[in-house]
Amino acid sequence: MRKLYFGVVLTVLIQGCAGLPFGLGRPADTPVPTATATVSPTPMDTLVPSVTPSIYPTSTIVRIPTWDPNQTPTFVPIPIFIGDVTATPNSYVMPTPLGPGPGFVSVEIVDGKIYWGSCKPNKTRIVAKVENPEVVFSVIIFVRVKDAFEEDYTPWTTGNTMQNHWNGIFTYWLTANTTEGHNHYKNSWIQIQLVATDKMGEVIGRTQIYPNAISLSPCLGIMP
Repeated sequence: MRKLYFGVVLTVLIQGCAGLPFGLGRPADTPVPTATATVSPTPMDTLVPSVTPSIYPTSTIVRIPTWDPNQTPTFVPIPIFIGDVTATPNSYVMPTPLGPGPGFVSVEIVDGKIYWGSCKPNKTRIVAKVENPEVVFSVIIFVRVKDAFEEDYTPWTTGNTMQNHWNGIFTYWLTANTTEGHNHYKNSWIQIQLVATDKMGEVIGRTQIYPNAISLSPCLGIMP
């Protein structure tokens, strides 16, 4: 009887162990379910629309040609592009100068036509009067030769000093045969400009450019 009781108890214990977790009587070959990984969705970058920058029009710098105060040219209007708009300035006529130029009272050319070669007159005298004789120490004359029919020039000379008579009068003898470029053209004009300086060599006055100051021609025959 005692053996039968022990066998019943053992059977009950074995059946009870079948429901225990692994390690407390559960069979070792029972698989333990693994947790399923939760995949988080990758966040999408928010597309920010790009803003096209506004183009602000800027004015185009127009350089005005150097003004020759002896002439009164009408400049051709230069178109100025401002964004998509084209602005055309009005024509502008430079005023005619009232005198020879700042710092000068007068400029006189004694003979307006000279010849290079053996003919005469082959030189002319230039007389200039300055505004402030006590300040002006010297007057420099610059010369170049221009073709009478074409827009062609010789380079400006480096300058020659006019004679100072110490009363505001300065003079210079211009000789055809010694003028640089005198024989470059068959017929030409001698152009001049005078520059006044003080004792320190600073420019304190400048005449206009005289474009047709002196007519220059070759000697084509014997003249009395």
